[in-house]
Parts: sequence; structure tokens; C-alpha cells
Amino acid sequence: MTQEVFIRLAQTETENFDSTEAFIFRIATNLLRDRSRRDRVRDAYRQSVEQEDTEVDPLDPHRVAAARETIGKLWAAIQALPEPTQQIFILYRVENMDKQTIADNFGYNVRTVEKHISRALVFLARRVGGRP
Repeated sequence: MTQEVFIRLAQTETENFDSTEAFIFRIATNLLRDRSRRDRVRDAYRQSVEQEDTEVDPLDPHRVAAARETIGKLWAAIQALPEPTQQIFILYRVENMDKQTIADNFGYNVRTVEKHISRALVFLARRVGGRP
């Protein structure tokens, strides 16, 4: 905070003031007020988020069943992908392998790998999203 006071002091012409010490004190006071307001806003937000979380049961059986069903649909859709697209998608999204390494392993260029990933994402979104 001391650095912030010096920055504001350096950005202002102090020749126009009767008391530089009073001006420095005013800068510090304003910075403290700003920090206090910011902390109050953050605390209020944190409390509102915590209250929202307590209203939702993270182990709701319906949510667990729905999530399992979605995962099952996703896995079935991944299995339905053509072989090179499936392998590339799994390496990229599941194994977190970078595109260049995948391209090198398959003998493709990076743009081809990106096209396979894009096709896989569109296919999976349609299958899991319920659209044909």
C-alpha cells in the first residue's frame, strides 16, 4: 500500500498544495477506504456463494443417476467415432497430449489433428445433446 501512495504522489503535481504531508495522508486514507470497500464486496460475494452451495445437495441421487447416464452416452458416442478420430480425441482430451505430439505420432500435420478433434466434438455434442 505504501507503494500505491508513492505512485499516486508521483502522478500528481505537489507544488499546488499547501501541505504535502496532508496530501499524503489523504491519499493513504482514500486507499484504506477503497481497500475496505473492496474487501466488503468480496466478503459479501463469498458469503452469497457459500449460501447457494448449502442449498444444493452434491450427492443428490437424481443428479448422480443423470450424470451416470450422461457419461454412459458420452462413452458410447466416443466408441462410435471412426478409429483415427477416436484415438486422436482420447489422446488430446483424456491424456492431455499436445496436438504437435499427436500429429507426429500419426504422421499428420497439426491442422489435420485439429480437424479430427473438431469433428469429434461436433459428433459428441450431437449424440450426447440428443440431436441426431
